[in-house]
Amino acid sequence: MFLKVDNLTAHYGRVKALDNVSMEAPKGSIVSLIGANGAGKSSFMMCLSGVLRPTSGTIEFDGQRIESAWPEQIVSLGLSQCPEGRRVWPKMTVLENLEMGAFSVREPRVVGERLERAFSLFPILKERQWQLAGSLSGGEQQMLAIARALMAGPKLLMLDEPSLGLAPIIVEKVMEVIKDIRAAGTTVILVEQNAFMALSIADHAYVLETGKVVLSGKASELLQNDDVRKSYLGI
Repeated sequence: MFLKVDNLTAHYGRVKALDNVSMEAPKGSIVSLIGANGAGKSSFMMCLSGVLRPTSGTIEFDGQRIESAWPEQIVSLGLSQCPEGRRVWPKMTVLENLEMGAFSVREPRVVGERLERAFSLFPILKERQWQLAGSLSGGEQQMLAIARALMAGPKLLMLDEPSLGLAPIIVEKVMEVIKDIRAAGTTVILVEQNAFMALSIADHAYVLETGKVVLSGKASELLQNDDVRKSYLGI
C-alpha cells in the first residue's frame, strides 16, 4: 500500500483531535476524507505532513515510516500539502510563490519544467505571473496554492478544502485539475466539506466524526449510502 496509516491518535494539548484513525491510499488513487467541521480532517493532514506530531500510531509512505519525520523530510520524500485557506504569500508575485514551492529542488531545469506544467494546468497563472499574489481573486489564489504544492514534485498531493469559498464554475475547474493530476500519476488525498463533489471524483473515501473513522469504502458506494446521503449530501 502506497500510504498506510494505523491507529493514528493526536492531541492539541489535552484535546484529542484524532482517535485511532486508520486508512490506506493505493498508488495513483484519489482518496477523500469527508466530515463536519471539527471532525479531525485537517488534523489528519497535519499529521501526514509532519506539522502535528501524533501521540501514537504509525504512518507508512512508500515503504518508509514517517510519523516522526520533520516536515522538510516529508516533503523531500514526496508528500506535499496544499493547506486550507490557500495561504499564498500576498506580497510576493505569482512566480515567486511558485518558485518557493520548489525550494528543495536543486536543478533549474527541473524547476523550469514544473513551472511549465503548472502553467499548462492553470494558464491564468502564466498570464498573471508578475502580479502580486494578494491581488488575485479567490479562485486564482486557490489555483496558485495547488500549483505551488505541485512544484515540489510530489508523489502524493494532499488537498485541504480546495473548493472552500469558490464559485461553482471555479470549483468545477479545480476538480478537473485534480483528476488531471491523478491521471499524471500523482496520488491525491482530498479533504472536503463538499461531500458530493469529493465522492464524485474519488476512488475510496472515509467519513470522520469527532476524530474517528465511522465509515469507509468505495466512494461510489458511499454516494449511495443512506446515512451519508442524509448527513452529508442533504438527500
